Parts: sequence; structure tokens; C-alpha cells
Amino acid sequence: MKRLLHVILLAAVLLGVPAACAWLGGFDEIWEGVKSFPPRTEDWGELPEKLWNHRCPFSWKWFCGMVLWTYCCMSPLVRRAFFRSGDAAENAAAAAAGTPAPEGPARPSRPKFPWWGWFGLAELAVAWTFCWAKFDFCRSIQPHISYMPLWIGYILIVNALCVKRGGKSPLVEHPLPYLLTFPASSLFWWFFEYLNRYVWNWYYQGVSQMSAAEYTFYATVCFSSVLPAVTATAALLHTFAPFRDARFADMRWKPKVRTAGGAAFFASVSALGLCGIVFFPQYAFPLLWLSPLMAFLLVQILLGEPCVLDRLHDGNWAFVFRFAAAAFVCGLAWETWNYYAVAKWVYAVPWVHRFQIWEMPVVGFAGYLPFGVECAAVTAWIEPKLVDA
Repeated sequence: MKRLLHVILLAAVLLGVPAACAWLGGFDEIWEGVKSFPPRTEDWGELPEKLWNHRCPFSWKWFCGMVLWTYCCMSPLVRRAFFRSGDAAENAAAAAAGTPAPEGPARPSRPKFPWWGWFGLAELAVAWTFCWAKFDFCRSIQPHISYMPLWIGYILIVNALCVKRGGKSPLVEHPLPYLLTFPASSLFWWFFEYLNRYVWNWYYQGVSQMSAAEYTFYATVCFSSVLPAVTATAALLHTFAPFRDARFADMRWKPKVRTAGGAAFFASVSALGLCGIVFFPQYAFPLLWLSPLMAFLLVQILLGEPCVLDRLHDGNWAFVFRFAAAAFVCGLAWETWNYYAVAKWVYAVPWVHRFQIWEMPVVGFAGYLPFGVECAAVTAWIEPKLVDA
């Protein structure tokens, strides 16, 4: 019952707040677009005067401000990852507690790379070639079947690497909950497609020949890979020392999210983002990646459910950094495979649309960091064991 209430509350906030703002504010063009399904965007490229990268051209102030904000948020974690060993962190914690320094565990023998990992590698090689190929005989079907095989191959390879390095993986240890992340992922990303109707930050090319039913089906299939890919990547990162040892376990900032102040902060950021993308999208667009997370965590706190930020009160940021890094890794793969694809997405970001890596403005990669925590929150809600590698 509590889970059903969670879904109802979350849907009411995330879907209802921006829609109500568009309707009550008299934004008829936005409202008409929001009501349409599927939310197709390929015609946006034919209206460049309406795209935000044309209406709000590059600004050095915005660019430098977003770079500085990202640096301030991430530099403490990055410094810990590369310039502080986990043994030093464990020894310091032991000295403060007056206990002997822990001895490192003996390294177990590693299992072989699973056969299905080799299958995933072969599939990825074939799918990558097929995705980027410009052969006339396959061009008509590329938009339909080139994307998902890439990510099935990636998911199999990453899970196989988890087994090779750590002896376990989400797919092997928790197969049923992990498979449930596929349909959950489709719903998860359709919601971001819905929010994009308000900010016009990306649109698709090469899909205009599809009917509405075709577009809905193939998009739903493709969207199903997001959560499984990020979850598997986070599990793989946990096999590497920076995410496995104690170097992120004693950060000075120890926010307590289950307080009145924490709830007020989540509510404020969520409201600002969900309303702002309607009334001033050219300024509120970065909150597209923060406000859903804030709303999700707020509902969990109000309902007394565990949330992925609970462990921060001990100063342990390893989990947050791991999923942020996992989404960043997946983001590099998304943008790489997208660039030469026949069916692809293109960005139209206000103020910072310059210095692109593939199609993505370089500052835009910062959006993958909170997106990774969102993926963790949803996956943990499905099955907490999937995120506790």
C-alpha cells in the first residue's frame, strides 16, 4: 500500500505540477505539446528560431558559472579518489577510534570471464558496426534495431566484468529484480521525455518515417536499457579501490536528510525546478536533472521509506560518487554511439551550447552526475540489494 501511495504522490507532483503551471499560466503552445503522445520532437530541428541554443546564444558567464559549480561539488570527491589511499583513510579512522589498523583481506582467486560476456562482446562489435554503417541495404531498418543491441551487449559485458573482478554481478546475484529494472527504466526515461516538452533541450533526428505506434514501441524498448546499464556500471566500479575502500567514508560534510530542514530543501528545489521549466526554462533547465530526484527523496522521507542519501549522515559519500561516476561512464557511451547513428538525438541547450564532445556541449556532461543518483534512487526502490554491491 505504501508503495502504491509513493507512486501516486510522485506522479501527482512530477507530472501534475509543470502541467498545471503551463495550463494556468496560459502557455498554450507548451500545453498543446504536453498533451500530445508520443512526445515526438523531430520537427523541432525544422524550427531553429525556437530552439534555446539560438534564442539564448553562448554566454561565458553561464559557462564559467556552471563549470565552477561542478568543480566545487565534485573536486572534494575527485581528490579523494585519486590522491588519497583507502589504507590511509582506514588507518586514520582506526587511530581516531584507538583500535589497531585493519588488515587488508586476502585477495580471492578470480573466476573466469563468463561465456555470455564473450557473447555480449561479439554482439556489441556487430551492433556498433551496424549502428554506424551507411550501407543502403540496411539504412531503412537501422533506426528500428540499431540502438538496443548495443546496450544489451554493453550490459552483458559489464556484468561479466563484475563476475570476473568480484565474483558476482547484479544479473547473476539478483536476476529477477535486475530484469525488472528494464520495464521500470522505460517509464523512468519517458518521464524525462515528458519534461523535455517544457525545456526543448534535445530532439531526435532520423525517426520521422515511423508511425506514432512504431515510435512509441521502439522508443520504449530503447529506454529500457538506462537503469540496467547504470546499475551494472556502478557495480563494476565497486570492484575498483576508490569505490571499495574507505577513502569516501569520512567526508567532513555530513548532511542529515531526515530533518525538517532537509525536507524543506528537497521541496524547495523540486518546486523551483518543476515550476521554473515552465515559466523560465532558459534559466531553470539545469534543474531538470535535480528536481525529480528531490521530489523522489521527499516522498520517501514523508512516507518513512529508506532513501539512498541516508548514509550521508555518517559522511560516507562512496555510494553517491559511485553512481554519479557510473552515469558519467554510460553518458560517454551514449554520446559516442549516438553521434554517427542514423536515428539520433541532438541538443539545443541555452547559454552553454559550445565546446561539444560529439553532440553534447561539454558542460552538459555534468547533468549525468545527479542523473546517476536518480538512477540509484529508483533502482534501490525496486530492490535495495541491486545498488549495494
